[in-house]
Amino acid sequence: VPRQREDVACIVYSSGTGGRPKGCVLTHENYLEQCIALTAWYPFWPGVRYLSILPTNHAIDFMVGFIGPFVCGACVVHLRSLRPEYVRDAFVRYRITYVSLVPMVLKNLERGLQAKFDELPGYKRLILKSAIGLNKMFTRKRPNVGLSRKLLPEVHKSFGGELLALFTGGAFIEASTLQFFYDLGLPVANGYGLTEAGTALTLNDFKPFRADTVGKPLPGVEMRILNPDRQGVGEVAVHSKTVMSHYLDDPALTAETIVDGWLVTGDLGRFDGDGHLLLLGRKKNMIVTAGGKNIYPEDIESAFVDLPVKEYCVFAVNYIWPVRALGGERLVIVVRLEPGQEFNDALREEVAARNRSLPDFKRVSGYVNWNRDFPRTASMKIKRSTLAEEMRKSLEREKAVNQL
Repeated sequence: VPRQREDVACIVYSSGTGGRPKGCVLTHENYLEQCIALTAWYPFWPGVRYLSILPTNHAIDFMVGFIGPFVCGACVVHLRSLRPEYVRDAFVRYRITYVSLVPMVLKNLERGLQAKFDELPGYKRLILKSAIGLNKMFTRKRPNVGLSRKLLPEVHKSFGGELLALFTGGAFIEASTLQFFYDLGLPVANGYGLTEAGTALTLNDFKPFRADTVGKPLPGVEMRILNPDRQGVGEVAVHSKTVMSHYLDDPALTAETIVDGWLVTGDLGRFDGDGHLLLLGRKKNMIVTAGGKNIYPEDIESAFVDLPVKEYCVFAVNYIWPVRALGGERLVIVVRLEPGQEFNDALREEVAARNRSLPDFKRVSGYVNWNRDFPRTASMKIKRSTLAEEMRKSLEREKAVNQL
């Protein structure tokens, strides 16, 4: 049956981090325009080998690991296991060109590489450090993968020797992780997108590399900041042919979300002088302190990167245990310890030291020790509302919050 560009191609459900998943109706035009935008900066061609690790129903993999290669004639290697030994073997065996990883997997890969580097004999660590230093010097403005392969041959051989870039998105990622891979000559293109707008709206074009942003708008994507404050922070809105047709069976929500052709994202951010988008967090997660300051849990969490626990996140106490009160909002960090781990004095001091690095109005006032894994979406984002509800049902506010 002949299809038109405006015909429905797929109904993709949003991850539902804050509530009920919504059916996003995407057309053939949405996917074709997304493919054009992505390949303008990161072309696929016959001979490219893309390693597909994420589930194909994940928006990123559906585009980059299915539609893109199909349209451009590239090869896809499907790997349905995240076991490190299988991933390592696939890179080398199939000489992978591109791969997409969610931030959590990328972070684990960083830890694995760093552990291997730490195991090297002293003289080899010194040689590696010198090679990384040279690579950083020569690729400061933009990547040079060919040179990086010569300076760090063993590192690149472990990734198959032909890797051009990694892609990540779907959740916040620490700038230090992106910098770690870039310094090895393995550039990670960090991007930002929504289910409602295909796959990606912004991406790092490495001109130059920036670890602190989610990149620039892709070709064909217009973005603006609604109602910016004095710092230029406001809600991100998008106009693009990649924006969905509508929400399935929900005209009211569609009208609320797509206004005069602009998708109102619910994300807060600002543009810098170079046109890069800096995201601060979800509008619905924003916390207003007693002093009238706007703060974002995702921003505060960046101060606790590599905290030696299994996982953590930051909440306003009144979000977990609502009370009718004006002012007096407090922040807490919720931690999930590793099996057998205790919240001892050393860990308490580590949390306190990280906390002291924050401005007064961003500091957490205590911690909550949670004994279950955090609920997460398919893209490994924490379901904050679900976690808060579980805690509300299981813990009493007065007993659960421990002072730092």
